[in-house]
Parts: sequence; C-alpha cells; structure tokens
Amino acid sequence: MNSMDLPNEIKSMIHLYVILELAIKSVKHDQRLFESFKVKRPYLNFCTQQLEILKDEFNHVSKSLYKRGVAYENYQCFNRNECFYSFNFRGNIIPFQYTGEVLKGQVERKINLVLKKVSGKCDNS
Repeated sequence: MNSMDLPNEIKSMIHLYVILELAIKSVKHDQRLFESFKVKRPYLNFCTQQLEILKDEFNHVSKSLYKRGVAYENYQCFNRNECFYSFNFRGNIIPFQYTGEVLKGQVERKINLVLKKVSGKCDNS
C-alpha cells in the first residue's frame, strides 16, 4: 500500500499532523530564544498561547488518526532538504516525502494563522 491508496481525509490529517508537529517545535525553539530577553514576559506569554492552540489541534489530529488506525512510525531527513515521514496504517507502513522548503512554508503559514488567533485574543482583552 502507498500513500495514493489512502483516503484523502486521512492524507490531509497526516499532512496536518506533520505541519503541527513542526510548528510546535518551531514555537518551542522561539520560546527558548525569548528566555534571554530582558523584557521576556510578553513574548513568553505569546509563545505559551501559541503552543496551547497548536498542541490542542495536534492532540485532536493525533486522536482522529488513531481512531482511523493510523500511527506515526518514523522520521528521516536526507540532504537537509528531503524529509520522509512514515505512518502505520492498519499494518502497512506508508511513506510521505516532503522537501524542506515546502514544509517550511507550510509551517510558517500555520504559525501565522495561530498568531492571528492569539493577536485576536490580545486585542479583545
């Protein structure tokens, strides 16, 4: 079985899983960088709010995949620009290939969407 044989809904959820996982790692990295700021509280609070939203969505996607018989299996990166994610779907290992630039752009888009949500929360407070 390959990724083409998967239902589109599952492919979309797997893709979102990958994007969310990378977005969480990216925001955590940013949060560590903000630790060195003299005035860090506003930035850290911003990161914490982003992480809450991203983790909630990631947990929801993970549970949905699990209910459909999909589990994360493995990650490999080659040449710093080719990434392979493997997922187990009902006993079959299904690979998904990404290029670094494509993933980076999609992760940035996701983080920007979350930033808008967090900014909206800040504007309304």
